Amino acid sequence: MDKRLQTLGKPKILFFTLAVALFAVSPAFSQQIDQSNKIRIQIWSEMDAFPGHFDKEMEDSTTVAAEKIQQQLNETLETENRDATIFAYAIARAKEIAPFLIEGMIHGWTFDYVPYDKTRQVDEYFEFGRIRELDKTVNPVTYKEPLPRAGDGRLLCWIECERTPEQQLSFQRWKTITNPKVRGHGTAPVEKGFDGIQEACAQALKNAVREYWRTKTKNKPKEISGTALLIQEPRVYIKDGNYVVDLDFFLETDKIVSYSYY
Repeated sequence: MDKRLQTLGKPKILFFTLAVALFAVSPAFSQQIDQSNKIRIQIWSEMDAFPGHFDKEMEDSTTVAAEKIQQQLNETLETENRDATIFAYAIARAKEIAPFLIEGMIHGWTFDYVPYDKTRQVDEYFEFGRIRELDKTVNPVTYKEPLPRAGDGRLLCWIECERTPEQQLSFQRWKTITNPKVRGHGTAPVEKGFDGIQEACAQALKNAVREYWRTKTKNKPKEISGTALLIQEPRVYIKDGNYVVDLDFFLETDKIVSYSYY
């Protein structure tokens, strides 16, 4: 895989090794939430760094645990008590994935795509970058309704983030300036941790761009670049040892470079 796929941006986001993903939305939660003013998405993370070692005793205290997790999600985890130690892993993972996704929904991601062309012996590459790092003083992230599930060792919670008035106007412009809605699917190995989440999202965006322009251009372009805004409820789950990502975007194409010969 081309190394440019992994140049998401700086500062580098810490690597971690086990599953953090968005909750696969069931039919009960499948209705779309209006994200125009306030972003609200549900995520989940593993409660244990070593799945299968989750403390059996916690199965009888999920209500108490949820109250403690709620406090710890919205503050720095400083306590060293037993419950804090058990849930520290899940809390830390949730706090890494949430800003990345919200950043994509507020500021969007950039892309530069060169399609594979066998005839011209051109290899495919896709560069995926961030427009702006999420400023938590401007867009504080809150974590609500944590639900520790002893049955599968996962912690579910809702993430909320208010858009500023300027960001609300920006979102409305994305909606009204005939930017097409596109959808992409991506995968990456779970063993890559957070890097895998980013890689799967990059692949989903690449596939969305490729499928959209495949129907719009008669001849394969040399290069496509632009910006995409993540919209609606991101869907990320794990299957056969891979993160599987289905994402929706507003697509803004800044440049299409055509080949000068055929």
